[in-house]
Amino acid sequence: MLSDRARALTGSQTSGMRNRARKLRAEGVHVINFAAGELDQDTSDSIKGAARQAIDARRNQYTDTLGIRELRERLAARVTHKTGATYAAEEVGFTAGAKQALFNAVFVSFQGNDEVIIPAPYWVTFPEQVRLAGATPVFLPTAHNDFRIDTDELARAITPRTRGIILNTPHNPTGAVCSAAVLEGLARLALQHDLTVVFDECYDELVYEPAVHHNIVKLVPQMKARTILIGSFSKTYCMAGWRAGYIAGPQATVKAVANLQSHTASNACNIVQYATLAALEPGNDKFVAGIRAQLREQRSVAQACLAAIPELSCVAPEGAFYVFPDVSRLLTMSFRGQRPENVDTLAEMLLEHAHIAVVPGSAFGSDRHVRISYAIPADEIKTGFARLAGFVKSLV
Repeated sequence: MLSDRARALTGSQTSGMRNRARKLRAEGVHVINFAAGELDQDTSDSIKGAARQAIDARRNQYTDTLGIRELRERLAARVTHKTGATYAAEEVGFTAGAKQALFNAVFVSFQGNDEVIIPAPYWVTFPEQVRLAGATPVFLPTAHNDFRIDTDELARAITPRTRGIILNTPHNPTGAVCSAAVLEGLARLALQHDLTVVFDECYDELVYEPAVHHNIVKLVPQMKARTILIGSFSKTYCMAGWRAGYIAGPQATVKAVANLQSHTASNACNIVQYATLAALEPGNDKFVAGIRAQLREQRSVAQACLAAIPELSCVAPEGAFYVFPDVSRLLTMSFRGQRPENVDTLAEMLLEHAHIAVVPGSAFGSDRHVRISYAIPADEIKTGFARLAGFVKSLV
């Protein structure tokens, strides 16, 4: 017997497509995996070395629920530097990835009868987490505005039931980066309507000039009391499988998160905690800069390949490592007598006939787009887009 909650849940389409691509590869099919939400590169030697040292030092015991004291102090210093506001160790916590941090934040902040505004397109897990908390996601369309939030439209979406906003910048899946003006306008609305802002900045160090990432608390210091910051080491430090994330916010919120996590995962893996301490060392700044430079080059390759397919249009990404092209023209064509009625069918056809894995935009609340990750080697990007171009040319 399943609960109503379980029956209402759907699996992550990003994970599903990624797993299907891996299965085909294991069967000997050369699949270009554009579906991955992770970098195709190893993490730094210092991080791996710290993990080995922790194992050799027999770090096998439970830690405090939200992490060892030293790590929480280092995270507090990191957030303090990033925001310009003072954060104590009691205002931050380490979690098993940013996904757990987001779930914890939503679960302790929202409840039945609450509405939570989520700009759309959105990361696939945001609305599911809101529903799990018993609240209602309210979507704010942005595609008509090149994926920019219009604060006037946001103001009109606020109702007496609105309790929060979930914001992701740099943005997955579009690569958009919120401007300072948008964040300041959003902060004014949050202060005016007593709203909680869940601020997901997991891609904050993966931004490409001239775009600039802004932290909402740094822009508007009064927002510290009503902002829950979410960070991750998965992307920037190539630690996706390590599950290393953190949360920062009002002390009462973080205490509630600790209580919740004590009944779910307990502490995150303590080996990963010691590895994350190494990630926070200044010596890894060069590693991060190298990742950013590599992604900038791969983004250029992806954009050039996209520009060569006139049937597709795409807003240039400013951060993260995805392009989100509009494929709606392809939905009016057919391949060998089969018409892709929607982006889900198109993604299936691309996997079957072109051997490229993309994530359909329906996972992110769009019926016109697909998400393509360029966090793979440049030759794979070129091969994948060549296959995509060949598929498009075969459409009638």
